[in-house]
Amino acid sequence: MDSHDAETAQGVRLERLDAGDVATIHEASLRLLEETGVQFDHPRARRVFKQQGAEVTPENVVTIPSTIIEEAIERAPSDFTLVGRDPAKTVHIGESDTPIRAPGYGSPYVQRGAGSRRQARLSDYEDLVQLAHEKDAITCTGYSLCGPTDVDESTRHYEMLNRLLTGTDKPILGPVSGKQRAETCMDMIGIATDDPDLESPYVAGLFNTAPPRSMGREMLEGLFTYAEHRQPLIVSSFVTAGTSAPPAVAQLVVQANAENLAAIALTQLVNPGTPVVYGLPGSTVDSTHGSLSIGNPEASLFASIAAQMGRYYGIPSRGGGGLTDAKQLDYQSGFESVFTQMITGLSGVDFVLHAAGILASYSTISPEKFLLDCESIQYFDRFTRSVVVDEDHLTPERITATGSAGHFLDDDTPDGARALFEPALANKQSHREWDQSGRQSLASSAGDRVDEILAHGETPEMAAHIRRDLNRYVNRHK
Repeated sequence: MDSHDAETAQGVRLERLDAGDVATIHEASLRLLEETGVQFDHPRARRVFKQQGAEVTPENVVTIPSTIIEEAIERAPSDFTLVGRDPAKTVHIGESDTPIRAPGYGSPYVQRGAGSRRQARLSDYEDLVQLAHEKDAITCTGYSLCGPTDVDESTRHYEMLNRLLTGTDKPILGPVSGKQRAETCMDMIGIATDDPDLESPYVAGLFNTAPPRSMGREMLEGLFTYAEHRQPLIVSSFVTAGTSAPPAVAQLVVQANAENLAAIALTQLVNPGTPVVYGLPGSTVDSTHGSLSIGNPEASLFASIAAQMGRYYGIPSRGGGGLTDAKQLDYQSGFESVFTQMITGLSGVDFVLHAAGILASYSTISPEKFLLDCESIQYFDRFTRSVVVDEDHLTPERITATGSAGHFLDDDTPDGARALFEPALANKQSHREWDQSGRQSLASSAGDRVDEILAHGETPEMAAHIRRDLNRYVNRHK
């Protein structure tokens, strides 16, 4: 394990830890695993580790020798592809200057415009899948874009997966919690891709540990299923400073790192070479209100550290995107989301979850904010795009082709070299034009654009027999 070069085509990565700090965190994590261990709430997990020489206590805590961890890290790939139903939309995760971005995940509430939030419905899920499919800033459609409450929880995953697989041909995420949900996902992916043996990585699963220092049975069942099918797992210790982890940043990172390493090791023991992503979606508790806080500077700090630890281990990393604790589209939602989005991008995170749509500390998703977050991503990507320095366009003749006091409005500079970026939503009118055209707010403009996309968006093509087989599978098993 060596810290990877932090320089990229765009410049030097933002790193909050020096090489010595990273190595110290790694060593402290190995010691925590060897001396204290992690509780695994599944007999198979305990058995797998024990067969490799780990110790298991009567309380189901596994103490893991450092050799197991180090060998597992060596087996995990440094990069991998996630294949879309449309091969042209396949993405590469790791060792790339452009992160993969997926929208908000798991929100039980939906909020349109300035209205009150309400419980999410299956129709909201369909709308969000369509937005994710339409927006180029989103390169992985995700899975739980919201949690529909008008469908029975025991069959919800069938309905969501069916709409996801028919509503987009981009790469996707899938359910992990529970063996039945995970196996259903594998079956339906096999039908949708016409590849029942899943010869390629088509779906990534979000595996969350249960801090402090434990892993739940249902999540572990999902981990086994994904690893057996060699489908990628995004391993994340969902720590909250001061509650499920120590309040000090370095201590929190050691605990989260130990949990991640233990889960990554398990995936490699189940099936060596299974792609994994290293995540650290840390949060804090607001000291005044006692509420979860994800739009604070520490959340961005955790994302930056996740990128560094991922590079140290040679594993792709995961961080947060447009995160905010704001309850509506306002200045707070804008500056918190853009700050986290910027830090995540500049730090070199490979996979950005919650890139678009989040309000109210993960609990709410807003279609309008979804589009605004996508536009802020385009701002960032324009900033990071390389500057074209071409001698053919730097000659005095080219630069002075327009006479003094003339204009360059008709200049034929190639698009890749032009300095102009034209946003779709941000208002660039003069004040007079804006006033005369009705003083429309940005939120209102975003709402109009949401309605337009939902009214005119096109469903991606899918062969009739595949769509029929998916529906039959859902109806038979549901």
